[in-house]
Amino acid sequence: MKIIDITHGFYPDMPSYEAKWYPKFAIKPVMTPETDPAPTRRTFTRLELFAHNATHVDAPKHFFEDRESLDRLPLDIFIGRACIADLSYKKPFEPITADDIEKAVRDIWEPGSRLLIRTDYLLHNWGRPDFWDRPPYLTPSVADWVIENKGVLIGLDCLTEKPGDVESPVHLKLLGEGIPILEYITHLHLAESKVSCLFALPTKVEGVEASPVRAVLLENVMEAAF
Repeated sequence: MKIIDITHGFYPDMPSYEAKWYPKFAIKPVMTPETDPAPTRRTFTRLELFAHNATHVDAPKHFFEDRESLDRLPLDIFIGRACIADLSYKKPFEPITADDIEKAVRDIWEPGSRLLIRTDYLLHNWGRPDFWDRPPYLTPSVADWVIENKGVLIGLDCLTEKPGDVESPVHLKLLGEGIPILEYITHLHLAESKVSCLFALPTKVEGVEASPVRAVLLENVMEAAF
């Protein structure tokens, strides 16, 4: 079995979307070995996380306030067969269409699979000041394809929406159908097979619309485990 970490993690001073409402990640010491009142020299840390930075998953509640929060979604959505659509040829600001997905995974797709879209955009462009302005992006037809082909989750290493599109049609279609969106994954180029087993369990927090995820691919386990 080969484990591939496809998580884009948190770290101090990491880039964040340029908006006044978008909080930055922070690590705050609560207790250090020097301030521990006991003789054990313990360390305690507070993490100030934003649920939509680094690798995370969106639940329907992100856009529909009366729909499912993450803790209400079945765990088997986040564990199981995943098909990787290699679209690493996509250029910055190039749309991704249903035809692209069809060509990339039709020979391996099965209903109930998870679709992972590889562009390598995050891998090569994270940290650029224009990162959020020029990515490949999904067209609504991709959401239609996932829905029509009975996908249970979609993950991607570019951006879900076209930069500047405040209507968010892809989120609305996918989340409206109860399909979670796994955003800011990376290192899909390390996968040796187009079919793998995804583990992407969100942190269990009651009532939230999104959560950080430690996402990994397990290769060479599909036949034995599923």
